[in-house]
Amino acid sequence: MSKSKGNALVTTLVVVGIFVAIIGVAVGSYISNYNYGNRTENQIVASSENNENILAQYSLKISDMAQVPTMYKDDVKEVYTAAITGRYGADGSKAMFQWLKEKNPDLDPSMYVRLQQAMEAGRNKFENAQTELIDIKRGYKTNLGYLWKGMWLRIAGYPKLNLDKYKIITSTHAQETFSTGVDKGINLR
Repeated sequence: MSKSKGNALVTTLVVVGIFVAIIGVAVGSYISNYNYGNRTENQIVASSENNENILAQYSLKISDMAQVPTMYKDDVKEVYTAAITGRYGADGSKAMFQWLKEKNPDLDPSMYVRLQQAMEAGRNKFENAQTELIDIKRGYKTNLGYLWKGMWLRIAGYPKLNLDKYKIITSTHAQETFSTGVDKGINLR
């Protein structure tokens, strides 16, 4: 009898051990997959936000840069008009023949090139900062969504911030493109 009690105890322990192992694998698998789903969904959202950010910065760079040639044209016209009016008066020269070699004022275009470079550098810097914000939010949201870590964060009262308040700065072009799913391109003129 004692041998059969021993065999029954061993059998019971083996069955309980197998049952505990199956439950452990199921719980571990659930937690792992729960975390993976949460992480992946947050990566998708963050990637979409980052894509909108990149498109917005690109379109704003192009828009800014396209304004410079018009500014240059207007400034050259203004400088030449002032020079000719100053030289010949409001009615211009009344001479029948003019044998003059004129030296008109130069307007240095390098100023506009530097302006374009500064605009682009500023947009790039802002884009990088926005990308960093997106990544930080994604990481935080991912950790909040984790079963184990998220449980402890929620017990601690997190998130305490309204994460939706911290949006990326974008452009009308990017917002319309992402809402319609159609990129109409950038109209330079």
